[in-house]
Amino acid sequence: MVKKGVILCGGLATRFLPITKSIAKEMLPILNRPAIDYCIQDLRDNGVTDILIIMGRGKESLENYYDRNIELEDRLLFAHKDKELEELSKIYSDVNISFIRQIYAKGTGYAVLKAKNFVGNEPFILIFPDELIWGESFARQMVENFDDLKASIIPVRKINIADSKKYGMVDFQEDDKGMKVTNIIEKPEPEDSPSDFCYTGGGVFTPEIFTHLENCKVHDNGEIYLTDAFYGLMRSDSLYGTSIVGERIDLGSPMGLIKGNIIAGMSDFKYRDELLQFMKEIVADEEE
Repeated sequence: MVKKGVILCGGLATRFLPITKSIAKEMLPILNRPAIDYCIQDLRDNGVTDILIIMGRGKESLENYYDRNIELEDRLLFAHKDKELEELSKIYSDVNISFIRQIYAKGTGYAVLKAKNFVGNEPFILIFPDELIWGESFARQMVENFDDLKASIIPVRKINIADSKKYGMVDFQEDDKGMKVTNIIEKPEPEDSPSDFCYTGGGVFTPEIFTHLENCKVHDNGEIYLTDAFYGLMRSDSLYGTSIVGERIDLGSPMGLIKGNIIAGMSDFKYRDELLQFMKEIVADEEE
């Protein structure tokens, strides 16, 4: 059973400037909840009890969100707003959330290495909060597959091969366990892609990955790449892929965040009818 989770929140989020100058991108809202909270809830619902959030500078709003606000709670208690109090308590209940600062921006591999002491000798699920799966549980799919395989696994998704130049494309062989990953080729031309499956970010890993990360070369830009450690796992035949189902929302761009809010609004009965009517009016105005 996977009990530990690691969430990478170290990026500068330049595509969201100027708002991300003072607010963590992961705190940008989808309806009335920050984007990262959907990841936390997914982990909590699937048995992950201890979560480490690895932050860069200027991400203090993450810590504040997952801390108590005693003054606010007292006001809600005085006003007998029990429902609101209950919603606040859900933010930090049933899970232990800790934080560590990544002092240098040296790539995803460097960031994951910061979690070594937290993870210890246990498997862990790694989350990139830019990738939100709607309609299905990402954590459940990953954890259940790990429980079956007892080997490191990465999420993959079948894409239009014409888009291969945007992704790390996965080569694999089917064995008695499933999709054994044999190579990842970064952004190949469609004719050079080994398959139409791409790596989408994150995964569930055994502590073995830290040994490979410590032995990874530092690239000319000063970064350590997480995917470099995958090649070590491949050499020991201990990296598998699992095809993720559910609607992928890319929260790493403003348009993705807009789409995420529309999808979330259409999935909530409180907002669906009004939102649908509004969108119909917008479309009608555009067609005139």
